[in-house]
Amino acid sequence: MFLDQQPKEGKCKNLHTKLSKSVSIIEEAVTRYGYEGLSLSYNGGKDCLIILDLLHSIATGKIPTNLTNPEKLKEIFVFYLHNEDDFEEMEQFVETSINRYGFLNYKKLTTNSLKRGFIQILKNNPSRKAIFIGTRVADLKGRKQEIFAPTDGDWPEAMRISPIMQWHYSNVWEYIRQNQVKYCVLYDMGYTSLGLKSQTKPNPKLKKNNNGGFFPAWKLSEKSLEREGRYVTNSNKQNVENN
Repeated sequence: MFLDQQPKEGKCKNLHTKLSKSVSIIEEAVTRYGYEGLSLSYNGGKDCLIILDLLHSIATGKIPTNLTNPEKLKEIFVFYLHNEDDFEEMEQFVETSINRYGFLNYKKLTTNSLKRGFIQILKNNPSRKAIFIGTRVADLKGRKQEIFAPTDGDWPEAMRISPIMQWHYSNVWEYIRQNQVKYCVLYDMGYTSLGLKSQTKPNPKLKKNNNGGFFPAWKLSEKSLEREGRYVTNSNKQNVENN
């Protein structure tokens, strides 16, 4: 596992530092809320996939930790707010990855509103007030959000926890490829950021010149262009997430 390796200079050392920070955030979350208070919002995208992989790696001893009984991380509540406009490949990947990692406390809820979905999830699981999410600083578009950030406005009361907040796009793919993490096949088809099917297309910056195909997501060298394949309609802006 990556943390067990001696980091080299440059990219690997940078990721090693960020990975260590992510593990410490997960440990702090357990200290604050206990295993029974934690949940993970998971839709099969690359960012929340990394959190799923980190939780599994800590729970199984692949990543060292200061936690007592880290195996209980496998018992946290994982939920998928499924939209009818989700890619079929994403929906299938959620099911296969949950089974692969062995997270048994899992719920799929079909809803076309993220807010209504969160309301229902929290109503049915009142103890799970702390939610791991895959938000990274690049997603915030200038907004400041803390790693531990309570919901605001008229959203249901919960604590959002972003273990990979400081990771960049290149860190995400370095981790996935270094650790041979299985990911959704759409990323091999030129998609770099996954949203609703009707609002997402392969990243045009990855288009091949010869046969009209696309290079895989990890080939994108300019992190600021990650969302080039995303577009939204005015009626569906609330459902936009980065993955």
